[in-house]
Amino acid sequence: MVKDEIQTIPVTVAPIDEFKALIDKLNMIDERVEFVLGEISQREGLKIGMHIGFIYGILSGFIITIILKYLLGLI
Repeated sequence: MVKDEIQTIPVTVAPIDEFKALIDKLNMIDERVEFVLGEISQREGLKIGMHIGFIYGILSGFIITIILKYLLGLI
């Protein structure tokens, strides 16, 4: 026969000082992770910006060359 058992959730009790110290350590780790991720994102943004600027520069050069050659007949 199966008895109806009440399932209880295990609970641990920690002193308030240790709990606050643990939370402070976790907050410090979280701040470091956020800082590192911010730096990585900034570097990736700079790389992408450089590539986009390079492409815009080439396109601008082509447009100026076409204008000078075909419209103004200078080149």
